[in-house]
Amino acid sequence: MTRSNIARLVMILTALTLTAPLVHGAGSGSMPSGGGDTGGTAQAPRKTPQQMAVSSYNAGLNHKKRAQEYEAKAATAKDDKDRAKQLAKAKSQYEDAVDDYRKAIGWDKSAYQAFNELGYAYRKIGDYENAVRAYNSALLVKPDFAPAIEYRGEAYLALSLFKDVKDAYLVLFRVDQDQAATLMRAMEAWQALHQEDAAPEAKAFNEWVLERKAVAADTQSLSMNNVHAWN
Repeated sequence: MTRSNIARLVMILTALTLTAPLVHGAGSGSMPSGGGDTGGTAQAPRKTPQQMAVSSYNAGLNHKKRAQEYEAKAATAKDDKDRAKQLAKAKSQYEDAVDDYRKAIGWDKSAYQAFNELGYAYRKIGDYENAVRAYNSALLVKPDFAPAIEYRGEAYLALSLFKDVKDAYLVLFRVDQDQAATLMRAMEAWQALHQEDAAPEAKAFNEWVLERKAVAADTQSLSMNNVHAWN
């Protein structure tokens, strides 16, 4: 083949290359699959903020359940090492619960149950000040929510805020006897750990708890007598 014929062939091949259509294959320039017809498959509806809040709240409750299971194992642990291991696992679950409850609140600021459970989780990991803040938020939304009043009373107790504990108990004694009894058990447990506390405030609080136990017992006795009188 002469040099002129070779040159003419190169020009023809070049022209064919420049006018060839762009074909999308499997390389980096390929069109994404699903970019066209979806075949009639409908996309799942987007969740509402309230649904997202419920989902996060339930995730937190699942962490709480697992934490309580670890606490139960710790209570029957064979030695201190195993007990510490189980309690560490429980704490980790409560920390995860905190994250989920905070997400729930981010989706729904009126979710007083999530605020209440957030306070519980904070209290279980020893963060009593944040626990009180969470309970306060729950009660701002629903002031008569007795479980938050009781939980906050226990947080106050851990912080040695005795006046606030008393106020919480007296409110519960008027509006919810079961929750009042729960707080009384927490106060009795506190007493058992602080029998030798010589601080004046602690001694005065111990005496007040004993007085309130007597009042509660008398009230229960009167209630039972009234029931029998009607039978």
